[in-house]
Amino acid sequence: MKTNTGILGVSGYTGQELVKLLDSHPNFHITKLFSTSIDGDYVNENPASFTLELPFVETYDVSKCSELDCIFLAVPHTKAFSYVFELRQVYPNLKIIDLSADFRLTNPNDYLTYYNVAHPNATFLSDAVYGLPERYFDQIASASLVANPGCYATAMILGLLPLKDQLSVDIPVVIDAKSGVSGSGRSLKLCSLFCEVHYSISAYSKGEHSHEAELKQEVGFKNVMFSPHLIPTRQGIEAAIYIPNNQGLTQHRLEELFKSTYANAPFVTVMNHVTASTRLVVGSNQCVLIPSIKNNWIVIFSLIDNLIKGASGQAVQNANIMFGFDQTLGLN
Repeated sequence: MKTNTGILGVSGYTGQELVKLLDSHPNFHITKLFSTSIDGDYVNENPASFTLELPFVETYDVSKCSELDCIFLAVPHTKAFSYVFELRQVYPNLKIIDLSADFRLTNPNDYLTYYNVAHPNATFLSDAVYGLPERYFDQIASASLVANPGCYATAMILGLLPLKDQLSVDIPVVIDAKSGVSGSGRSLKLCSLFCEVHYSISAYSKGEHSHEAELKQEVGFKNVMFSPHLIPTRQGIEAAIYIPNNQGLTQHRLEELFKSTYANAPFVTVMNHVTASTRLVVGSNQCVLIPSIKNNWIVIFSLIDNLIKGASGQAVQNANIMFGFDQTLGLN
Protein backbone atom coordinates (compact mmCIF):
# COMPACT_ATOMS: atom_id res chain seq x y z
CA MET A 1 0.00 0.00 0.00
CA LYS A 2 1.41 3.37 -1.06
CA THR A 3 1.86 6.24 1.37
CA ASN A 4 0.10 9.33 0.01
CA THR A 5 2.59 12.17 0.01
CA GLY A 6 2.47 15.89 -0.58
CA ILE A 7 5.23 18.42 -1.23
CA LEU A 8 4.79 22.13 -0.60
CA GLY A 9 7.41 24.27 -2.30
CA VAL A 10 8.25 22.40 -5.49
CA SER A 11 9.78 25.39 -7.29
CA GLY A 12 12.94 25.53 -5.13
CA TYR A 13 16.03 23.35 -5.32
CA THR A 14 15.12 21.22 -2.30
CA GLY A 15 11.56 20.82 -3.59
CA GLN A 16 12.87 19.67 -6.95
CA GLU A 17 15.17 17.13 -5.29
CA LEU A 18 12.24 15.83 -3.23
CA VAL A 19 10.19 15.28 -6.38
CA LYS A 20 13.06 13.33 -7.98
CA LEU A 21 13.65 11.16 -4.90
CA LEU A 22 10.01 10.45 -4.12
CA ASP A 23 9.06 9.86 -7.75
CA SER A 24 11.20 6.71 -7.77
CA HIS A 25 10.53 5.71 -4.15
CA PRO A 26 8.81 2.31 -3.86
CA ASN A 27 6.59 3.25 -0.89
CA PHE A 28 5.77 6.94 -1.21
CA HIS A 29 3.23 8.06 -3.80
CA ILE A 30 3.31 11.73 -4.78
CA THR A 31 -0.35 12.65 -4.47
CA LYS A 32 -0.12 16.44 -4.24
CA LEU A 33 2.35 19.04 -5.47
CA PHE A 34 1.91 22.54 -4.06
CA SER A 35 3.57 25.83 -4.79
CA THR A 36 3.02 29.45 -3.88
CA SER A 37 4.68 30.67 -7.08
CA ILE A 38 3.88 28.24 -9.92
CA ASP A 39 1.02 26.05 -11.09
CA GLY A 40 0.44 23.69 -13.99
CA ASP A 41 2.29 20.68 -15.38
CA TYR A 42 5.38 20.04 -13.26
CA VAL A 43 6.98 17.63 -15.74
CA ASN A 44 6.80 20.11 -18.61
CA GLU A 45 8.09 22.96 -16.45
CA ASN A 46 10.92 20.85 -15.01
CA PRO A 47 12.22 18.51 -17.73
CA ALA A 48 13.81 15.43 -16.21
CA SER A 49 13.39 11.69 -16.25
CA PHE A 50 10.39 10.75 -14.13
CA THR A 51 9.23 7.18 -13.64
CA LEU A 52 5.61 8.00 -12.84
CA GLU A 53 2.93 10.42 -13.93
CA LEU A 54 3.09 13.36 -11.56
CA PRO A 55 0.10 15.43 -10.44
CA PHE A 56 -0.26 19.01 -11.63
CA VAL A 57 1.08 21.68 -9.32
CA GLU A 58 -1.66 23.38 -7.31
CA THR A 59 -1.93 26.50 -5.21
CA TYR A 60 -1.70 25.36 -1.60
CA ASP A 61 -4.79 25.17 0.59
CA VAL A 62 -5.08 23.11 3.77
CA SER A 63 -8.37 21.62 2.57
CA LYS A 64 -6.51 19.89 -0.28
CA CYS A 65 -4.45 17.77 2.15
CA SER A 66 -7.21 15.49 3.43
CA GLU A 67 -5.96 12.38 1.61
CA LEU A 68 -2.32 12.80 2.60
CA ASP A 69 -0.41 10.60 5.04
CA CYS A 70 2.59 12.94 5.11
CA ILE A 71 3.72 16.25 3.71
CA PHE A 72 7.16 17.76 3.11
CA LEU A 73 7.48 21.51 3.62
CA ALA A 74 10.24 22.81 1.35
CA VAL A 75 9.54 26.46 2.11
CA PRO A 76 11.74 29.39 3.19
CA HIS A 77 12.50 30.06 6.83
CA THR A 78 9.65 31.67 8.83
CA LYS A 79 7.09 30.45 6.27
CA ALA A 80 6.49 27.04 7.89
CA PHE A 81 5.24 28.54 11.16
CA SER A 82 1.70 29.06 9.88
CA TYR A 83 1.61 25.95 7.66
CA VAL A 84 2.53 23.63 10.54
CA PHE A 85 0.08 25.29 12.92
CA GLU A 86 -2.80 24.96 10.44
CA LEU A 87 -1.98 21.41 9.37
CA ARG A 88 -1.69 20.17 12.95
CA GLN A 89 -5.01 21.76 13.86
CA VAL A 90 -6.88 20.22 10.92
CA TYR A 91 -5.01 16.89 10.54
CA PRO A 92 -3.50 15.87 13.91
CA ASN A 93 -2.34 12.50 12.55
CA LEU A 94 -0.58 13.90 9.49
CA LYS A 95 3.19 13.40 9.53
CA ILE A 96 5.12 16.56 8.68
CA ILE A 97 8.74 16.85 7.60
CA ASP A 98 9.78 20.50 7.67
CA LEU A 99 12.90 21.46 5.71
CA SER A 100 12.90 25.05 6.98
CA ALA A 101 14.55 26.22 10.20
CA ASP A 102 11.26 26.99 11.93
CA PHE A 103 11.21 24.08 14.40
CA ARG A 104 14.88 23.11 14.69
CA LEU A 105 15.78 25.08 17.81
CA THR A 106 14.42 24.07 21.19
CA ASN A 107 14.89 27.49 22.81
CA PRO A 108 12.37 30.01 21.41
CA ASN A 109 14.70 32.89 22.30
CA ASP A 110 17.20 31.57 19.73
CA TYR A 111 14.81 32.47 16.93
CA LEU A 112 15.10 36.14 17.89
CA THR A 113 18.89 35.85 18.10
CA TYR A 114 19.54 33.94 14.87
CA TYR A 115 16.50 34.66 12.68
CA ASN A 116 15.34 38.01 14.05
CA VAL A 117 11.79 36.73 14.54
CA ALA A 118 9.72 35.75 17.56
CA HIS A 119 8.46 32.18 17.26
CA PRO A 120 4.64 32.36 16.98
CA ASN A 121 4.04 28.70 17.88
CA ALA A 122 6.66 27.99 20.51
CA THR A 123 4.47 25.35 22.17
CA PHE A 124 5.13 23.11 19.14
CA LEU A 125 8.89 23.16 19.72
CA SER A 126 8.65 20.46 22.36
CA ASP A 127 6.77 18.24 19.89
CA ALA A 128 9.24 18.66 17.04
CA VAL A 129 12.09 16.15 16.78
CA TYR A 130 15.42 17.30 15.37
CA GLY A 131 15.76 15.19 12.26
CA LEU A 132 19.30 13.88 12.50
CA PRO A 133 18.80 10.09 12.23
CA GLU A 134 22.32 9.30 13.40
CA ARG A 135 21.39 10.75 16.81
CA TYR A 136 17.60 10.68 17.13
CA PHE A 137 16.48 7.56 15.27
CA ASP A 138 14.10 6.32 17.98
CA GLN A 139 12.52 9.74 18.54
CA ILE A 140 12.03 10.24 14.79
CA ALA A 141 10.34 6.83 14.55
CA SER A 142 7.53 7.98 16.84
CA ALA A 143 7.34 11.63 15.73
CA SER A 144 4.61 13.40 13.80
CA LEU A 145 6.68 16.59 13.27
CA VAL A 146 10.33 16.37 12.26
CA ALA A 147 12.55 19.42 11.79
CA ASN A 148 15.11 18.65 9.12
CA PRO A 149 18.58 19.98 10.08
CA GLY A 150 20.36 22.68 8.12
CA CYS A 151 22.95 21.66 5.55
CA TYR A 152 26.01 23.20 7.23
CA ALA A 153 24.65 22.02 10.59
CA THR A 154 24.43 18.42 9.35
CA ALA A 155 28.04 18.43 8.17
CA MET A 156 29.35 20.09 11.33
CA ILE A 157 27.35 18.06 13.84
CA LEU A 158 28.20 14.72 12.25
CA GLY A 159 31.85 15.78 12.24
CA LEU A 160 31.81 16.64 15.95
CA LEU A 161 29.40 14.16 17.58
CA PRO A 162 32.09 11.51 18.23
CA LEU A 163 34.01 14.09 20.29
CA LYS A 164 31.01 15.43 22.20
CA ASP A 165 31.85 13.67 25.47
CA GLN A 166 35.61 13.53 24.93
CA LEU A 167 36.51 17.23 24.96
CA SER A 168 35.73 20.22 27.15
CA VAL A 169 32.74 22.27 25.99
CA ASP A 170 35.00 25.35 26.20
CA ILE A 171 37.71 24.05 23.87
CA PRO A 172 38.15 26.29 20.80
CA VAL A 173 36.64 24.82 17.63
CA VAL A 174 37.39 26.42 14.25
CA ILE A 175 35.24 25.42 11.28
CA ASP A 176 36.04 26.55 7.75
CA ALA A 177 33.17 25.37 5.52
CA LYS A 178 32.55 25.78 1.81
CA SER A 179 29.26 25.27 -0.03
CA GLY A 180 28.01 25.22 -3.57
CA VAL A 181 25.78 28.06 -4.75
CA SER A 182 22.56 26.02 -4.49
CA GLY A 183 22.86 26.47 -0.72
CA SER A 184 21.73 30.07 -1.25
CA GLY A 185 18.40 28.92 -2.66
CA ARG A 186 16.79 29.50 -6.03
CA SER A 187 15.41 32.99 -5.49
CA LEU A 188 17.21 35.85 -7.20
CA LYS A 189 20.08 37.26 -5.11
CA LEU A 190 23.08 39.33 -6.11
CA CYS A 191 25.47 36.99 -4.29
CA SER A 192 24.39 33.96 -6.34
CA LEU A 193 24.42 35.51 -9.82
CA PHE A 194 26.77 33.74 -12.24
CA CYS A 195 29.02 36.77 -12.73
CA GLU A 196 29.34 37.18 -8.96
CA VAL A 197 30.37 33.59 -8.16
CA HIS A 198 32.28 32.54 -11.28
CA TYR A 199 36.04 32.41 -10.60
CA SER A 200 35.39 33.60 -7.07
CA ILE A 201 35.30 32.33 -3.49
CA SER A 202 33.62 34.55 -0.93
CA ALA A 203 33.22 34.39 2.85
CA TYR A 204 29.99 35.43 4.54
CA SER A 205 28.28 35.45 7.96
CA LYS A 206 31.54 34.72 9.79
CA GLY A 207 30.78 33.82 13.39
CA GLU A 208 27.09 34.62 13.04
CA HIS A 209 25.59 32.06 10.66
CA SER A 210 22.23 30.69 11.85
CA HIS A 211 23.34 27.04 11.56
CA GLU A 212 25.78 27.69 14.40
CA ALA A 213 22.77 27.64 16.74
CA GLU A 214 22.03 24.04 15.77
CA LEU A 215 25.66 23.06 16.27
CA LYS A 216 25.79 24.49 19.79
CA GLN A 217 22.40 22.99 20.67
CA GLU A 218 23.28 19.48 19.49
CA VAL A 219 26.97 19.18 20.33
CA GLY A 220 27.42 21.70 23.14
CA PHE A 221 30.74 23.31 22.24
CA LYS A 222 30.56 26.96 23.26
CA ASN A 223 33.78 28.42 21.83
CA VAL A 224 33.13 27.98 18.10
CA MET A 225 34.30 30.09 15.17
CA PHE A 226 32.34 29.03 12.08
CA SER A 227 33.23 30.69 8.79
CA PRO A 228 31.18 29.64 5.73
CA HIS A 229 32.24 30.33 2.16
CA LEU A 230 30.47 30.27 -1.20
CA ILE A 231 32.35 28.48 -3.97
CA PRO A 232 31.65 28.41 -7.73
CA THR A 233 30.05 24.98 -7.94
CA ARG A 234 26.41 23.88 -7.89
CA GLN A 235 26.31 21.68 -4.82
CA GLY A 236 28.35 20.01 -2.11
CA ILE A 237 29.75 21.04 1.27
CA GLU A 238 33.23 20.54 2.66
CA ALA A 239 33.55 21.42 6.34
CA ALA A 240 37.11 21.49 7.69
CA ILE A 241 37.10 21.31 11.51
CA TYR A 242 40.19 22.16 13.58
CA ILE A 243 40.49 21.52 17.34
CA PRO A 244 43.59 21.66 19.60
CA ASN A 245 44.54 18.12 20.65
CA ASN A 246 44.68 18.89 24.36
CA GLN A 247 43.63 15.34 25.25
CA GLY A 248 46.55 13.69 23.50
CA LEU A 249 44.28 11.62 21.25
CA THR A 250 46.08 9.22 18.93
CA GLN A 251 45.09 8.54 15.34
CA HIS A 252 43.96 5.05 16.33
CA ARG A 253 41.78 6.29 19.18
CA LEU A 254 40.29 9.07 17.02
CA GLU A 255 39.29 6.64 14.27
CA GLU A 256 37.94 4.25 16.88
CA LEU A 257 35.66 6.98 18.28
CA PHE A 258 34.30 7.84 14.84
CA LYS A 259 33.77 4.26 13.71
CA SER A 260 32.03 3.22 16.93
CA THR A 261 29.76 6.30 16.84
CA TYR A 262 28.60 5.54 13.31
CA ALA A 263 28.77 1.73 13.31
CA ASN A 264 25.02 1.50 12.62
CA ALA A 265 24.72 4.59 10.41
CA PRO A 266 24.31 3.52 6.77
CA PHE A 267 24.80 7.04 5.44
CA VAL A 268 28.00 7.94 7.31
CA THR A 269 31.32 6.60 6.06
CA VAL A 270 34.54 7.10 8.03
CA MET A 271 37.61 7.12 5.79
CA ASN A 272 41.33 7.77 6.03
CA HIS A 273 44.19 8.22 3.59
CA VAL A 274 41.86 9.84 1.07
CA THR A 275 41.72 13.35 -0.34
CA ALA A 276 38.80 15.35 1.03
CA SER A 277 36.63 16.20 -1.96
CA THR A 278 32.93 16.79 -2.53
CA ARG A 279 33.25 14.33 -5.43
CA LEU A 280 32.99 11.60 -2.79
CA VAL A 281 29.42 12.58 -1.89
CA VAL A 282 27.71 14.77 -4.51
CA GLY A 283 24.57 13.07 -5.79
CA SER A 284 24.27 10.84 -2.73
CA ASN A 285 22.84 10.87 0.79
CA GLN A 286 26.27 10.00 2.21
CA CYS A 287 28.35 11.93 4.69
CA VAL A 288 32.05 11.12 4.45
CA LEU A 289 34.15 11.87 7.54
CA ILE A 290 37.94 11.97 7.44
CA PRO A 291 39.39 12.36 10.99
CA SER A 292 43.11 12.73 11.58
CA ILE A 293 45.75 13.96 14.01
CA LYS A 294 48.10 16.57 12.54
CA ASN A 295 50.85 17.74 14.90
CA ASN A 296 48.93 19.12 17.91
CA TRP A 297 45.61 19.39 16.10
CA ILE A 298 42.55 17.24 15.57
CA VAL A 299 41.52 17.75 11.94
CA ILE A 300 38.19 16.50 10.63
CA PHE A 301 36.84 16.85 7.12
CA SER A 302 33.08 16.39 6.81
CA LEU A 303 31.63 16.13 3.30
CA ILE A 304 27.98 16.08 2.21
CA ASP A 305 25.77 17.05 -0.69
CA ASN A 306 23.93 20.10 0.65
CA LEU A 307 20.78 19.35 -1.38
CA ILE A 308 20.58 15.66 -0.46
CA LYS A 309 22.06 14.69 2.92
CA GLY A 310 21.88 18.39 3.79
CA ALA A 311 18.21 18.68 2.85
CA SER A 312 15.95 16.51 0.67
CA GLY A 313 17.69 13.15 1.02
CA GLN A 314 17.79 13.47 4.78
CA ALA A 315 14.11 14.46 4.71
CA VAL A 316 13.28 11.23 2.85
CA GLN A 317 15.49 9.29 5.28
CA ASN A 318 13.46 10.80 8.14
CA ALA A 319 10.16 9.97 6.43
CA ASN A 320 11.29 6.36 5.96
CA ILE A 321 11.97 6.12 9.69
CA MET A 322 8.66 7.80 10.63
CA PHE A 323 6.71 5.20 8.65
CA GLY A 324 8.76 2.22 9.77
CA PHE A 325 10.48 1.66 6.41
CA ASP A 326 14.14 0.81 6.00
CA GLN A 327 15.86 4.19 6.33
CA THR A 328 17.85 3.61 3.15
CA LEU A 329 14.77 2.99 0.98
CA GLY A 330 14.82 5.07 -2.19
CA LEU A 331 18.18 6.63 -1.32
CA ASN A 332 20.77 4.16 -2.61
